[in-house]
Order: sequence, then C-alpha cells, then structure tokens
Amino acid sequence: MSALRKSIFVALVALGGTGPALAENISIPGLGNLTLFGVVNTGLLVTDGALGATVEGDTQSQLQTIKSLAGVSWVWDVGASHKLIGHYEYGGEFTSLSQTIKDAKPFRSWIGVSNALGALTYGKQPTGYFKHYGRLIDQSQDFYATGYTTPHAGGIKIESDIVKYATSYGRWALDVDYRPAFVGSSTPVDDSFGLSGSYRQFLGRITFGGGWLHEDMRAGGDRDRVGGAVGYGSEQWSLAVGTHLLDDASADRTHSLNLLGTFQLTQDNALHLSLATIDDGDVYDSFYGSGFYVDHRIGSQWRIYSEGALTRAEPAGGGGHAINTQIFVGFRYDIGNVFY
Repeated sequence: MSALRKSIFVALVALGGTGPALAENISIPGLGNLTLFGVVNTGLLVTDGALGATVEGDTQSQLQTIKSLAGVSWVWDVGASHKLIGHYEYGGEFTSLSQTIKDAKPFRSWIGVSNALGALTYGKQPTGYFKHYGRLIDQSQDFYATGYTTPHAGGIKIESDIVKYATSYGRWALDVDYRPAFVGSSTPVDDSFGLSGSYRQFLGRITFGGGWLHEDMRAGGDRDRVGGAVGYGSEQWSLAVGTHLLDDASADRTHSLNLLGTFQLTQDNALHLSLATIDDGDVYDSFYGSGFYVDHRIGSQWRIYSEGALTRAEPAGGGGHAINTQIFVGFRYDIGNVFY
C-alpha cells in the first residue's frame, strides 16, 4: 500500500476516533450529496482450532481487527425520478491489530443509477443471493453463523434490483446478478449469474427470501447454490430458519440448515443465538455448530460486544469428532462523518 493511502487511512481513523461526528452529509451544489462514514472494530480473538475443522487445534489469541474501514456514499438527483449513486469503502478486514494499517485496501465499491423500481449498479458488492437469503440467517459481526456455505461479498458484480413493488400487503423485491468473466482474477470464480428475491409482509412482519446462484470456476467446473429462508420479526425479537444447497463437482452435494434468533433485551442490549447443521458426505459424517452475539450500546456510536461459535465435526469415514471454538471480545465505534 502506498504511503499516501496509509496516511489517508490513519487520518480517517484518528479523526473519527476523537468523538461524535458533527455531521454526516455534505451537499455539493450541482453534484449531489456525500455521506461520509467509518467503522473502528477491534478486540481480542481467542481460537481453539479452526471452526468446522475435523481435527482439534491449539489455543491461540491475538488482537484482531474486524472490518475497520472508512468510506463515502454519493447520491445525485439528476431529475426524471433518476439518481446517480456511488459507494466506496477502504480499510482492513480480519487482520491483526498491528497490521491493520498496512493491510488496508479497497474493500467495496460500486456506481450506478436508481429510480422507483430499483437500481442498476456495477462494482464489488454483496450479491442479491446473500441480501435476500443470507441476511435472514446471518447478522453476525464475524463468524457466529456457522453454516458457513452462505456466500458473502466478493469479486466484481453487476447487480440490478429490477423489481421493487409495494402493496398494502407487503413488498416484493427481485435481484439479478451477473459477473462477467473479463473482470480481474483475484477470486476462484470466473463468471456467475444469479436470481434472488424476497417478500416482506408489513403487518405480520413475515419475510420470505431465497435465490439461485450459478458460478463458473477459473480452475474448471461449476457450482450452483440454492437457498431459502423464512423469518418473523417483532420490535423485541426475530426468528428465522433457512436451508442452503451447494452442488459442485464433488460426489455429494452440501446441504446446510440454519436457525437464527435475535432478541432486543433492553434498549441498549441485544442477543443473537445461532444453530447450524451441515450434511456433506465428502467432508463430514456429521457437523453441528452453534454461535452467539451479545452487545451493549453506549450512546449512538459505541458498542461493546462479544461473539463466539462452537463446531462439532466428525470426518467422513469416522475417526472421532473434533470440537473447535472461537470467541471474540471487542468494541465497535461507528463514525458518521470522519472528516469533521
């Protein structure tokens, strides 16, 4: 990383850490509005083996950074019910505290146009598959959702929210994702195409979400993901259950089942509990996972939290099971406008 980029990232984090931001939005006459933001998210990570591993490892601990970044979002109303939009994030993810500045790099970025029906965007961003299915069963800071076959953001995507339609009964949304083969080579995926969608009932607070994602691999072969989930939410709690199927070149398809409950214990305290199973005859005779997340909010920007997971995995063919754990204890500070 260049010296200039290091200096910018250090300045953003330092300025953001001095206290509450004075403002979040900056208006540029004739060019729209900018929203500046940042997140400092660090703490102590203690691991006893690797989650999902079929052998047990040694206990280790280190100061860790979880998605510490700074960025900007841009919206420009160009008329005729259309807006130009942009988003850029720069920072470090899942790295030791001492290496956070050195390892910082562009994290997510996209640009596009939006209107009443949705948005057409191009860039590195979460897939619609994860947005409509994954978020129902994965709201973790890091790793508690141990049914880890859910794909997160990665690679460059063209994402089109082609339908967003609301009625008195609820809201429908449909996404189309396409990643062309000519973009970069930093991921094992060559190109991909996916369809995903969700329906949210306003009064009953019931949400259905799911999708399909086809990926062609650079090393040859392809894989398909199909997932679906249903959730119910109130002001104090929510419960969601989802299932995920991964069909690749292996002899057995991977099937995972997730259950997530979130609970708003008080105005400042929240608790998440997660359970997962994975059925994959190529890797496991059996797999079970559980996880938790608990936090305490201090004001609107500070959050002290702990997150952990435990997996019990028995390798294919037997040979005993392995129990591995990870626990993270840290703080998160959300910065409204890091330049002020």
